[in-house]
Amino acid sequence: MLSSRKDLAKHFNELRFKSGAEIGVSVGEFAAVLCETIPDLKYYGIDLWPKREHLAEAKKRLKPYNASFVRATSLEAAKRFKDNSLDFVYIDADHRFDFVVQDIISWTKKVRKGGIVAGHDYHASGTCGVKPAVDGYLQSHSLSLNLTTDTSEGISWWFVKKWNI
Repeated sequence: MLSSRKDLAKHFNELRFKSGAEIGVSVGEFAAVLCETIPDLKYYGIDLWPKREHLAEAKKRLKPYNASFVRATSLEAAKRFKDNSLDFVYIDADHRFDFVVQDIISWTKKVRKGGIVAGHDYHASGTCGVKPAVDGYLQSHSLSLNLTTDTSEGISWWFVKKWNI
């Protein structure tokens, strides 16, 4: 059992993952954790970055690493990646239900079989649609849900891609 998303990054490293995308980067705090934890990671950060200073901060933070940035909507960015080309994806963008479902559908295709689709903020408070979107997707595809246990930073969710969906 993993307690935090830092532990999830360690798990990615243990699995020898070398390529991954984060959907919703902001200033790149978790991106830095991923890059520091996974040597030789080819990191792709996808975000609209409505505040240019957030993009500048993310670029500065990730300068020492093999990081690329895509300033686009999640769905537009997904079109730029080949299916089955990534070891993992971490979704932390628009938390409204419809957007989370679209992100999971679009980005799961980009992850190879045996890779991991993950995300942040698995809860159902207010307008957050992450929990119902994740639950619905996993139930409809008979996939198992995994969760981090530390609630102080927001619970992360993930599943292993077992077949091409």
